[in-house]
Amino acid sequence: MGAGAQVPAAMAEISPDPVLQGLSSSSPVIAQSIPRRLLRAPLRVIAGLSPALLLASLSLAGGAFIALIWLHIYQRQRRWQRVELARQEVKSFCERPAVKNVLDILDYEEYRTFYINHPKDGRLIDFEATDHRLRRALRSHDQMVKMRSGLDEIKRLASQNATIAPKTLELVRQYDNEEFIIEITLRDWFDSFLGGLEYFEIMIESGLVMAEEIKPFIIYWVNLIGDRRYRRKGGSGFYDKLFHYIHWAGYGRVQKLFERFGFKILPPPYSTHDFSGIETIEAEGGKYDTYRALCLAKAAHLVYEDRDYVTDISRLWLSDDIDNRWKQLNARRYVVEVIKNWLQEGEKTSIRDIRDNFMYLDMRLTDTQAFLFHKGDNLILAFKGTQQLNDWKTNLKIRLKEFTVLADQEAVPPTGRVHRGFLDAWQSVEKQVIYYLKKWITPNTKLWVTGHSLGGALAAVATISLETQGFEVSGLYTFGQPRVADWKLVNYMNSRMGDRIIRYANNNDIVPLIPPQLIPWVPTRVYGHIGQFRYFNDSGSLRRQSFMFQRFPDRLFGLIRAIVTSGTPDAVDDHKMEFYVANLQKALDREEEEAKLEIEQGMISGDFVEGMKERMRARRSSIEG
Repeated sequence: MGAGAQVPAAMAEISPDPVLQGLSSSSPVIAQSIPRRLLRAPLRVIAGLSPALLLASLSLAGGAFIALIWLHIYQRQRRWQRVELARQEVKSFCERPAVKNVLDILDYEEYRTFYINHPKDGRLIDFEATDHRLRRALRSHDQMVKMRSGLDEIKRLASQNATIAPKTLELVRQYDNEEFIIEITLRDWFDSFLGGLEYFEIMIESGLVMAEEIKPFIIYWVNLIGDRRYRRKGGSGFYDKLFHYIHWAGYGRVQKLFERFGFKILPPPYSTHDFSGIETIEAEGGKYDTYRALCLAKAAHLVYEDRDYVTDISRLWLSDDIDNRWKQLNARRYVVEVIKNWLQEGEKTSIRDIRDNFMYLDMRLTDTQAFLFHKGDNLILAFKGTQQLNDWKTNLKIRLKEFTVLADQEAVPPTGRVHRGFLDAWQSVEKQVIYYLKKWITPNTKLWVTGHSLGGALAAVATISLETQGFEVSGLYTFGQPRVADWKLVNYMNSRMGDRIIRYANNNDIVPLIPPQLIPWVPTRVYGHIGQFRYFNDSGSLRRQSFMFQRFPDRLFGLIRAIVTSGTPDAVDDHKMEFYVANLQKALDREEEEAKLEIEQGMISGDFVEGMKERMRARRSSIEG
């Protein structure tokens, strides 16, 4: 031990410390500030180790370094293997004839000519994949079965010399021998395409590939289907029918795949029962107004679609037909209805039948769209949100200006300032809106205003303006709405309308956070939000009351989950209107289930029976009186 201890000491005396020499020569200040004994300490520790221990330590360090390098190389190789697997699977997928045809249909080639061989006689059939034809091909299984049954029944009756008009029989045979074959072929193509998308989701779930690794290969198709900005003009009806087909046909993994990349595959939410009784919620003692919010969310969602489809759905809302009317028709009558509609396809639809209750507004100068819809005692005004470049130009005009009223110069505007771009966009349609309100409003009419994103901001500004001009707004419901006014105007509207303003935000939706409340370089512009706030958490559950300390961890968790699952944050994905509609439907279903449970508990406890007896006695007394 003594000999071993003397060797390092002698070496230290003979050989000056090179570290100290370097510090002393190049950095005298550092050398003076660091004690020499602290610099010698690590060297003494190393020198004090036995050669075997030192060698073992160096071996372990070297082994760990080599292991890290090997792990990095292995992970990189595995990643390239997964990417290559994804590339090969996508290539094989695209080479399928059926999939290639669907991709051609989706890729803005609605009127491309396709060719198929007739399954019976082998003759060549050529056709175009028009929007109407695609919608018929993607009907539900039960509708297709009823169609097949009706066609067979009519042909059987004709063979038995039943009285059938020759023209009708000719059309039935023409539809059966060609059009129905085309529909089945298109249906098979889409089944092959959706089955392939499901396989990609299975690959992700099983760990064969990661979402971000397969994303570059399929994001184009995802955008073509999920993002309305990429859809062909006039195809809203087809895309809604495709979403409905994905939903009822059980392609759940296709829905999951799209949600990974920020798109919600929402089946058409529209019903003939929408907006029925939304004004009587408080009168009937309704606990919540989720049903009303859902109906107005559907209007805010619909206004994004093309004008013809907005007109079609408005006609549906105004019709007396119940949903799924085809179920009440027998097979023969259903065939007649389908063929009648088939013969009318391609004809320009008119709004003459609904012009007294519907009007679409489109100002190209400011790129502002909205529609007015009148059903019963309810009048709905819905504004379109951000979609085109001009819309973002409107969003970026963040300078505040004094609120003014354009239509009625005698109206006294509220005190406070408003977002300049939103006010200019509203005033471009203000006079038209006022004209139809004066035309349609009666003493019993309830006016509801709604919108999403930029549309929500326009709805808020419109509500301020309409209230100023004497039009009572029964409710303002906005979704993902940005800030629109300063605190003076915010306080004025909150005190005037109270709980008639409801504002929804979905988890990490970034739009409600802009413009920032305080802009550092312009401290006089202080923005605020109006109305009551309701929040959807990361799982899509509705929170009617929430606080910042509750929302912050939930938003952080949602952000992390989105990055892990899709590789991108969800600040923009959460802004999509489809998520608001789906989350409200989820909340409404939950409330209805809770109401059923309350009734069952009341029946068990006996309160339900006693309540029924009391209501019957009250009704008998009113009749006798």
